[in-house]
Amino acid sequence: MCKLLSGVALAIIFHMALVSHAAVTIYTDKVEWQNALTGVVVTEDFFDEQLNTGLSFVSTESGHINPAQECYQDVLASTSQNEPATTWNFASEVVAYGGTWTLGGPGGSGNYLRVYIDDLPLDVGFISNSYDGEFWGFISDVPFTSVRLIGGLGSNQQNYFLDDMVYSQYDQFICDIDINFDGIVDFLDFTYMAKNWQISSTSIDGDFTGDGQIDIYDLEKFSIFWLGICFEN
Repeated sequence: MCKLLSGVALAIIFHMALVSHAAVTIYTDKVEWQNALTGVVVTEDFFDEQLNTGLSFVSTESGHINPAQECYQDVLASTSQNEPATTWNFASEVVAYGGTWTLGGPGGSGNYLRVYIDDLPLDVGFISNSYDGEFWGFISDVPFTSVRLIGGLGSNQQNYFLDDMVYSQYDQFICDIDINFDGIVDFLDFTYMAKNWQISSTSIDGDFTGDGQIDIYDLEKFSIFWLGICFEN
């Protein structure tokens, strides 16, 4: 038990060390943001109210998807002191987030939006209320699963629109393990491994180590990403 507790403590300390050294780079050019990434970029275009697999949000005020305008919009009333927030949650870790932003439209000139990586936690920066259909995003050197948007300080009502929200998955190997391409690593993928267990071949589903055989080493890799979400699929 003491060894187990020591291991847990070390894991917590290691995580805290990563967070304390986390660094983000902010981009105002979408092409530059995308070129700086090695993983697949996924877009939520808000064409309908059905979000991408593994993506969800919580709004403490009036935030909602507007399919008619193909965007996410929220109004942070001046009476609420801009305390309400929208939190975007990702089922699997990501390293980058961004979107096309319009602030200070009809219904409030706005102040600005504060952006936080909620689960680290880390103050990323802010989006100016002068944004009008422009890109703003960031890349973190530490993976995260949650982004929180809060109205900037001030008395103005904040009305904002978010279009083409983009993000990039941390570990693309999840998609390699999603053998049946249904977006999640689960028992259906495991059945492919079981079917081909101990079979030797140069090309076979479930050979994640590339040694030409499905064995305990492939199962070990599979277990690491169990129930992981593949945004690409």
